[in-house]
Amino acid sequence: MPRLRRREWIIALIAVLFTLTIGIPTGMALADPAQPQGVNNQCDDILGSGTPEFMYCSWMAETPTDALRVLNYWNFNDGQRLKEAVPFPGPVLFCKDKNNKGPGMQGCADKDQVLCKYDQSAGKYTCKDTEGKPTNPPAKACLGGEFDCTRGNGSTTSGEATGTPAPNASGAAQTGSDPNADPLDPSAAPSADTTAAPDGNAQPTTPDTGQPEVKVDQQDQQAPQDQQAPQDQQVNQQQTEPQGEQQPDQTQPTASAEPEPTASTAPAPKQQTTPNRQVLTPPDDATGQAAAAAVKLGMRVWIEGELAPAWTAGKDQFDAAVASMAAQASRPGVVGVKFAQDLGYWGFKNAGDVRKFVKDASTALRAAMPAGKQLAVDVVVPEMGCGASEPCQAALRAKYPLITRANVEKYVLTGDVDHVNLSSGLFASEYSKWKVTPDKALRNQWITVRARGWDTRVHIGAREVGLAHSGASALSSAQAEAAAKLRVDLPLQAGVQTVMLWTHKQDWDGAVWRILDQGLKTNNLWKALQARKGLGRLAVTFDASDPEKGVTQDLTKLAEVFDTIYIHSQ
Repeated sequence: MPRLRRREWIIALIAVLFTLTIGIPTGMALADPAQPQGVNNQCDDILGSGTPEFMYCSWMAETPTDALRVLNYWNFNDGQRLKEAVPFPGPVLFCKDKNNKGPGMQGCADKDQVLCKYDQSAGKYTCKDTEGKPTNPPAKACLGGEFDCTRGNGSTTSGEATGTPAPNASGAAQTGSDPNADPLDPSAAPSADTTAAPDGNAQPTTPDTGQPEVKVDQQDQQAPQDQQAPQDQQVNQQQTEPQGEQQPDQTQPTASAEPEPTASTAPAPKQQTTPNRQVLTPPDDATGQAAAAAVKLGMRVWIEGELAPAWTAGKDQFDAAVASMAAQASRPGVVGVKFAQDLGYWGFKNAGDVRKFVKDASTALRAAMPAGKQLAVDVVVPEMGCGASEPCQAALRAKYPLITRANVEKYVLTGDVDHVNLSSGLFASEYSKWKVTPDKALRNQWITVRARGWDTRVHIGAREVGLAHSGASALSSAQAEAAAKLRVDLPLQAGVQTVMLWTHKQDWDGAVWRILDQGLKTNNLWKALQARKGLGRLAVTFDASDPEKGVTQDLTKLAEVFDTIYIHSQ
């Protein structure tokens, strides 16, 4: 072994000292699970440390080690835990202002809001006020047993609630509505999910929704379904019937501050009728037949269409379009309807018209559809892909003034809709001007949505247009897996409930676009999606008038991957 010279010894000694003073502490810091690994840098890069959302981003960001641990947990024993899991209950909001009539939380001051989150260890919802102090939900919410009502002095609230559904012990979802509400007919309370496609031929998805089990008057239980009082509350508590015509439950005392009707003023339960609601017969057209077939396959079904042109054309056309969509939605097993695609991106001149359209459509559809059906829209918010680039944000706000983040939040976070599908991948050329790559724009968008808490007001779905192809798919197995991780896994990790893919088959821009290859042939992307079937979070858009082989054959193939389908209304 050659002997080291004095100079070489000195160099070696310096290297050892450098390792001891720099390398070991650094390695210890990296190994310490209590130390966030790049969290602050990521949040600062996406949002900027001076933004209101930065704090929330730093709270929720997970390290790669955490993500791997979660993945290993769910993949254990061939995904057995994932197969046995039920949807995790979402948060529920209540308003303490007894005079607030909604819809949803609209008009409720921050100081009057109570946020309830599901505590898995307790098996109940626990609630806090806006200062983070434990409190009780409204007295009516305490009657169902789903809420912990021992944590504070309580609140005399109006009982108005809005939020995501929560599963009961059997795994069926429950809404954050008044626990005193009459239970829905099981056939009229299907599950839900959210997602959609570039033009009017899209289709969304959302988690299952149901109704809490409560006691009701025997007379109410025996009354025909079309004569029940309009007490069925949706997740966002949209009130479509006049308040004065509703019949409160007279068999259970409540602590509500609202005055109770006297015997002389309250009509008998058997005399109650629901204004403007009539028995509907689902059409037996191509859309109806596809919906029936999808329900038999166990898929969650949405009916989608575009109401904006009819609304612009006048009341007669609008009423006819609403009646048609409501009839399609009346089929048992149909979750609800999606009535707008890329809301505000086209067809409107100002933000006021967009807000009025959403309000009118929501009111008309809720009055016409069977109780318990849900409403969805697709939106796109270009500035959300900019991240911390203020010049990019300013440029896109100026170019697309009707779909700024501030305007879109006024359209869809007011209780008028239950599910919002957020489109991505549509402004790559715009982002490139500010050196924002498509992948980075996608990450920017979803972490911003999560940081702003959209999922506390509505169900959030991703509308993904970047996985469809024309011709035969050219993706290798590795490329397909990478695409699925970016466009399916990433949104789900950001808190999105469902990812809706455009499209099963659609003519667009002079070509036919598909997820599968022509003739229902599988490809590498399909195999990557099949591996995610167990998540139960994938949806696809479907046009029953233009199947690949036949409606039943196509739907049977789609059911290999997708749990939810958006069927375009003819």
